[in-house]
Amino acid sequence: MNAPAERLGLKGWLVAVLLAVAAFVTGFMWLPSLQASAEGGGLWDAICRAAGIYRTAGPAPRATGPGQVPTDVVWNVGTVRTATSGDAKRGEALAAVCSGCHGAKGISPSDAFPNLAGLPVEVLYKQLEDYRSGKRENPIMQGIVAPLDEQKIVDLTAHFAALPGGAAKSNALPPALVVQGSPMRSIAPCAACHGPLGRKEGAPPLEGQKHAYLKAQLDAFGAGTRHNDINQQMREVARALTGPERDALAAWYGERQVAQ
Repeated sequence: MNAPAERLGLKGWLVAVLLAVAAFVTGFMWLPSLQASAEGGGLWDAICRAAGIYRTAGPAPRATGPGQVPTDVVWNVGTVRTATSGDAKRGEALAAVCSGCHGAKGISPSDAFPNLAGLPVEVLYKQLEDYRSGKRENPIMQGIVAPLDEQKIVDLTAHFAALPGGAAKSNALPPALVVQGSPMRSIAPCAACHGPLGRKEGAPPLEGQKHAYLKAQLDAFGAGTRHNDINQQMREVARALTGPERDALAAWYGERQVAQ
């Protein structure tokens, strides 16, 4: 009497497994491989390139249409050379105006503002240039960056990049979205672009960043009010996440606060 039911249950289980495998292959192998083939580079390069993360010799980002270009920063050898040409000593003097929100040593005293200490120069350079061009909108930051020329921007980035970021204090296991993503929803793991539990070249490190700041950025990407991510990769990911998932990710990365 139970054999047909057992066979039906086994069949349903096998179908579910096959669907999961098909979704994973489509979302994580086939579609990214097409982009990698068209633009050059490997599979993860294609995923990270969509998030605005480029290697030194990588191609420039593609425009999404008039008035919709998410950034004026075009990553190429010349841009990387410029971004890494700053003088940290000159930047230290300029950083006095930043200390109120971001801390004298780049570790923010408030959960609402990001830590800047130890961030890669490319990350800092792009965000400051995006504020200056208006591609990333924030009245306070836009007002601070507006009078700065390119030399002062690269000096500031050199200063904050040279500061020690500290070490994470929490050993809590990461959420599945960090290490596995969600293949059924074509969401790549956070670690693919941001590093497994720390840093990855060219990407903003999330470990030790402020909880409230991370949550605010995920919400802003999800709502589309922050839109300086190349090819909308972060917007697409954030829109696909539920509110509790955003909270869990921000909380886990936020719990890995750097030592003060």
